[in-house]
Amino acid sequence: MKSTTMTLTEKRQTVFPLDWCRREGLERGGPLNVFDLGADGLLIRPVKPPDKRQVEKLLKRIPQSKHSPGQAAAIVKRALRYVRDEDRRH
Repeated sequence: MKSTTMTLTEKRQTVFPLDWCRREGLERGGPLNVFDLGADGLLIRPVKPPDKRQVEKLLKRIPQSKHSPGQAAAIVKRALRYVRDEDRRH
């Protein structure tokens, strides 16, 4: 485990260590999940897209019938929420 000092600006901006950004695929920036652990600090993890196995698993759960655009949007929203929740557990 490495330790480093980071500066937070008045606008609440910071620069993350380059080696961490490279390792997590964030050299050009990207979304992060930030978990407030209270007195224990923050837990920061990159938001990762679902892998092929997760997508296949989710698609198998969708009923094999036609959906209205609203129903399809709801299915996709549920699937993405499921994948992101699953990602947090690992």
